[in-house]
Amino acid sequence: MKHVALITIVAAAALTGSASKPIVQPANHATSKSTLTILYTAAAQGQIRSCNCTKFRFGGYGREATLVKSIREKAENVILIEGGDALEWTGFQSDLKAEVTARALKLIGYDAMVPGEDEVGKSGKRYVELLEQGPVRIVCANFRKDGGDKPTYSPYIVVTTKGKLKVGIIGLLSPSVGRAFQQTEFASSVGDPQEALNAVIDEVRKKTDFIVVVYHGPLDEAQKLKAEGVGLLLATHRTTREVLFPDKNSDTNEVTAPIEKRASTFLANAETSTNWSLGRIDLELDSVRQVKSAAHKLFYLDRRYDEDPDMVKIYDEYNTKVKDAVLTASAKFKSDAEEMLKKRGLNLDQIRARLRKSPFVTADKCKECHKEIYEIWSNSRHAKAMETLKKTKQEFDPECVSCHATGVMVRNGFKNMRDTPELANVQCEACHGPAEKHITSPTKGFGKADEHTCRSCHTDERNPDFDYAQEWAKIMH
Repeated sequence: MKHVALITIVAAAALTGSASKPIVQPANHATSKSTLTILYTAAAQGQIRSCNCTKFRFGGYGREATLVKSIREKAENVILIEGGDALEWTGFQSDLKAEVTARALKLIGYDAMVPGEDEVGKSGKRYVELLEQGPVRIVCANFRKDGGDKPTYSPYIVVTTKGKLKVGIIGLLSPSVGRAFQQTEFASSVGDPQEALNAVIDEVRKKTDFIVVVYHGPLDEAQKLKAEGVGLLLATHRTTREVLFPDKNSDTNEVTAPIEKRASTFLANAETSTNWSLGRIDLELDSVRQVKSAAHKLFYLDRRYDEDPDMVKIYDEYNTKVKDAVLTASAKFKSDAEEMLKKRGLNLDQIRARLRKSPFVTADKCKECHKEIYEIWSNSRHAKAMETLKKTKQEFDPECVSCHATGVMVRNGFKNMRDTPELANVQCEACHGPAEKHITSPTKGFGKADEHTCRSCHTDERNPDFDYAQEWAKIMH
């Protein structure tokens, strides 16, 4: 993926021309000039930790925890919001990841979570249950579980910052992204966001110095909201694959992101993606809590931020659970298969012997005829691919090993590090295919590989600045 200088043009016709009502401030509200910092994440899509397999090593709650702590130490008025789509439902690891995500939000100290479509759907049940235990508040003014009369979660919350600024956070969910779940067993019900906002805005205005509306929906829908009295409107549902990246030719991890003003409200689109970065919006407020200036940036979570030790413990517990689940599933599959074969009266010893025969011969066998190529491979990162995962105890993670082992998802190929350790690392056959027949009947042109082969692992998500020509030159053979 090329670095994209994405410019979002915000046109909020519904907001222009609206006269703002004066903000009613109780006598005990702060009245001095101040800066309000809104930190946010959205669209993590189940990514809980940085992928350490390439030089592109952004992201993860561990690094985020370190950055947020640093920001809070330097600023008085800081609010931290999760804007939804934190989850991704792809397999048995989903519930385990949901637990990690919920624990991370609590550890880092999020003030609010505005749910997305996954969070309010049946698949988000465990995640929501954990958050409901506190202290992170779930905020959504227009979601009614099972068609109830009242919002399932708090329509809004009021957060008092360290600098005594009272900030109201109103959460809204777009009907367009939540509608599909109305047909599920969960029987979700997403009401009209404008009506929900109208129902609470006056009440929130009386209690606060400043109001933030988090709209989990597309930016073009957020622009249509009549948001009189709202200081910041943040849309948090991604509708594009384009991502703002830091300049790869500089050492910075910061990216300036769009933010626009319409009438008295600032509008921004959440530009974070797959947990690579933390969004930060700094609002300079005058004495009557009107925004004088606004800045929107992304801070990419690279190696300048150490992983928080408490978050690493959560990761380690997750990895242990994943390992146990993988080995348990493997043992059960084997036991069930053997039981079925016994019932059919088949000879298990003969079947085991046949099944043990692998079409993969390993790089050591390739070395016998291809010594120079073997030397090139043995000095490459491919030869040490599994060691990268071992450093973070991820060598049993199915989502990681597929690009760190040989013959994954192939019959009698790599299963796991307990049962098939000889197929660890990206060996010759990971790119060129099983070589059993080749070594018995060698022919030229065996196992041709090309750029497409490389990009099956060096994807835009894992390795967005992958340069095939440059990388191929390092291992040319």
